[in-house]
Amino acid sequence: MTRVLGIAALGAVLLVSSPASAQFFSPGRLSRAHEPLEGLEKCSKCHEAQKGLSARLCLDCHTELQARIVKNAGFHGHMAPAKRQECQSCHPDHRGLDFNMVEWEGGRDKFDHQKTGWVLKGAHAKVRCNDCHQPRLIADPAIRHLLEREPKRTTFLGESTRCDSCHFDEHRGQLSRECQKCHNETSWKPPSGFNHQTAAFQLLGKHRDVACAKCHPSGTDEHFLANAFPKPHAATFMQMKPIDFETCESCHNDPHKGSLGPNCAGCHTEAGWKLIKNNQDTAFHDNTRFPLRGGHVGVACRNCHGPFPGQPARFKGIAFAHCSDCHEDSHMGQLRAKPPAKVVACEGCHTVNSFMPARFELEQHQQTKFPLDGAHASVACRSCHPIDPGLAARIPAAVRVRLHAQKRPERFSFASLHPKKTPLACNGCHEDVHRGQFTEATLGRKNGESLRIVENAGGRSEGARERDVCAFCHQTTSFADLTFNHDKDSRFPLTGKHATTVCGGCHRLQRVGSGPLFVRYKPLEIGCGSCHSDYHQGQFLVAAVARTARVPSADSDSSDPVAPPARARGCDACHKTTRFKDTIFEHNNPTFTSYPLEGRHASVACGKCHPTVRLAAEVETVRYRPMPHFCEECHVDFHHGEFRGFEP
Repeated sequence: MTRVLGIAALGAVLLVSSPASAQFFSPGRLSRAHEPLEGLEKCSKCHEAQKGLSARLCLDCHTELQARIVKNAGFHGHMAPAKRQECQSCHPDHRGLDFNMVEWEGGRDKFDHQKTGWVLKGAHAKVRCNDCHQPRLIADPAIRHLLEREPKRTTFLGESTRCDSCHFDEHRGQLSRECQKCHNETSWKPPSGFNHQTAAFQLLGKHRDVACAKCHPSGTDEHFLANAFPKPHAATFMQMKPIDFETCESCHNDPHKGSLGPNCAGCHTEAGWKLIKNNQDTAFHDNTRFPLRGGHVGVACRNCHGPFPGQPARFKGIAFAHCSDCHEDSHMGQLRAKPPAKVVACEGCHTVNSFMPARFELEQHQQTKFPLDGAHASVACRSCHPIDPGLAARIPAAVRVRLHAQKRPERFSFASLHPKKTPLACNGCHEDVHRGQFTEATLGRKNGESLRIVENAGGRSEGARERDVCAFCHQTTSFADLTFNHDKDSRFPLTGKHATTVCGGCHRLQRVGSGPLFVRYKPLEIGCGSCHSDYHQGQFLVAAVARTARVPSADSDSSDPVAPPARARGCDACHKTTRFKDTIFEHNNPTFTSYPLEGRHASVACGKCHPTVRLAAEVETVRYRPMPHFCEECHVDFHHGEFRGFEP
């Protein structure tokens, strides 16, 4: 009897579906995070039959870890495969509602961060966990979305390892985001990874001892927010670039007030301002036939007078009438002397102050074969005169040897003064955006004017260049400034509604093969049907007219109303370009129809004879052809056939 009561009591417990009944078999209550999983019917959410806890079932809920484990990222991704199957070893449960489900080996503060794949070094090793693991520092979108759904949840996932995710960019975007190129975790200053000798301006001599702030001034952040996150140190920052260092005068005042030219390095070095390379007084040179001016003032005596290897010093009989007597041709023969001169006049572009910059201005360019007008006047020189590496091969080896022996720098210009692209045709420099639609062959002659004009009426060439095909529509002021007149320069004058239609309505973008998109201008069909849908569904096509016309009898005359028209007419035979419904059609005009409206027919509504018919699903049109011409085809025979065959 006692055994029966025990079995009955056990059955009663099993039938009760409550947390209390679950605890009958459970080793203890679940933690608050897993509280929704209480109950016997939910055990399978975490436990597999006869297998116990399942890591697979854990990841079915904790999807934020799945992607990281697959990528071997983070703490869980770096675990040994066997360890990943034992979630309960670090996250036990059934120990009470308020039990913390994370068991830190040795305590959280002693956690080995290296196991996450990101080692804490330097100053990072001293930072507390909560200083970095904050919800606002989470960069992973999946983790941020998880916290939005469960705001009370805490997590150590989703942090970024980029410096600027935690630290404010004190350079304000001047440098790259790769902070580790200059800084390390030990300290922010000094930047141990930065080497000024690898920069565009190497520090030599006295420059090595100059404080950074002397060349890199402090700037003020106009958008500074003291409470910004990450928090900035100050509103001021050091300007890293742009820093002008092209000449000594970029940083130093010229005590000579320009009297000795811009080449400071001719006398001075970085070793010290007072250490002069050439400390001789050259004022005496003013008494010679070649006074020293500009850049010549700072040139060492030996650069002109020697001695040079194998040659003694010379002070008399040195040619100096032309620049080329001392200087090599920096343009490698690209320039020619203008008769009657026998040598190129360098002073036309350069001065004695310095070889660069050249003094070739717009006014001088107007005297060339290609005067700069319109937008061409503002184009950078390098855009048309690119650097030609092949010019370097023209420098004779003997010239290089001589310059080296005289300790003179190699100053050559590799800019192509006569580029291969001809300026006589627009497509010599500009891409043909029309993809060959407008050429001499396709245009022929325009209003009787030849496409190629070399000489004007006076016999003088127009800048010694031909008038290009492009010039018939475009101007040099801007590519968008057009002289094209659609009514005069095309075979399709724009009238009525066509005059207000946007260009893209007829000239659409298209692509030929895998080529680039371009606007189609020609060839274009000018018939109405090439742009407009046939509202009449083919009733007025030639084939339709011939197919539906009735053949007249042998004794009918040429005015028989059933005879088909001599030819099919275009849309403009009835419609105007002002709008589609403006027609010139007249029913009593034989030009339009062979069936005049007489008598009562003249007052009948159009729709009585020309009904709307359905040709297909959602396709309707008004029937105009074929139409009946005989009475009995529209009217009921009131006489019931009594006059059939009667001829008056």
